[in-house]
Amino acid sequence: MTRTTSLVKWCFSLSVGMFLLSIATASFAQQSPQFSIFSANSNIVNPAFSGWKTNNYVALQIRDQWSGYTTSIDGSGRLGTTWLSGSFGISSNGGLGVQFYSDKTPSGVSQQLIQFQGAYHLKKGNGLWSFGLSLGLQTKAFDGRVFRVRDPNDPLATLLSGSAVSQTQPDFGFGAVYSTESWQVGVTADHLTAPKFDFNGGTASMPLDRVFAIHGSAEIPLSDYFDLLPYALVRYYSGQIVPEGGARVYYNKLIYAGAAYRNGDAAMGLLGVSILQNKLDIGYSMDITTSNTLNKKPLSHEVFLRFRIPERTIRQKPIPIRTPRFRIL
Repeated sequence: MTRTTSLVKWCFSLSVGMFLLSIATASFAQQSPQFSIFSANSNIVNPAFSGWKTNNYVALQIRDQWSGYTTSIDGSGRLGTTWLSGSFGISSNGGLGVQFYSDKTPSGVSQQLIQFQGAYHLKKGNGLWSFGLSLGLQTKAFDGRVFRVRDPNDPLATLLSGSAVSQTQPDFGFGAVYSTESWQVGVTADHLTAPKFDFNGGTASMPLDRVFAIHGSAEIPLSDYFDLLPYALVRYYSGQIVPEGGARVYYNKLIYAGAAYRNGDAAMGLLGVSILQNKLDIGYSMDITTSNTLNKKPLSHEVFLRFRIPERTIRQKPIPIRTPRFRIL
């Protein structure tokens, strides 16, 4: 059996599993931000990718959720998320990562995270095992001057009324990845401490639910110029299973176009290009809302920028060559 045939069967099996999950479950709004171009920024998904295969980069993602969405009741502003991340290989067996995101809504609710990641990479035969940990601080804030409480008897109603409150809690996660030259699969667990935000009120708390996920991707050569990169991600949180998956087709490893689907949420179109001798990657996605369309705007937009940091090369000091008649260096 050829390698390409094995990869095709692997991707087909994963796709079937994703389809069965999508028809058997429904997705609900999650508490952590999500991105459509997550497959191009690996350590967003799993801390084990920090410094993976000695890759070094910094990346910026900006998402405009339900573009043009406005409300006459809540405050001004848009739904959206800004995510800044970095991945650095410190040795052949170790990597570090850092992440910061800010997620805001016009209802006066905001959420921020600053997180540090560490990973250990272990070569075994033809594969690579990677294990990662993440440690960060999660902050949630409410602006009671614009926040609309659904239930006036909610214990938070009095606490939030007319004032701005915020609270910061520690947050932990871990992940593991097994990869080869042509495919990878991993598992991750986030918000292990399930941080609770009570804003020192003591009467109510808002936990950040634990999130468990399994993910996979592959690279399948189609010809001398084209490659297919299918990927899938299945998350479990708040008692629900949320699958999504898609594929990108690359031309000469410089330009790609793709499509994806997130169950109960949106269908996505993806475009990207690599410039400056593969040092700068630029990506764009457009999501088309497929659920609860009466209460949402139909389109969401996302922009992705990633700058690859060249590996530092150590120049060897030239050894002087001496002869009886003359000297070089």
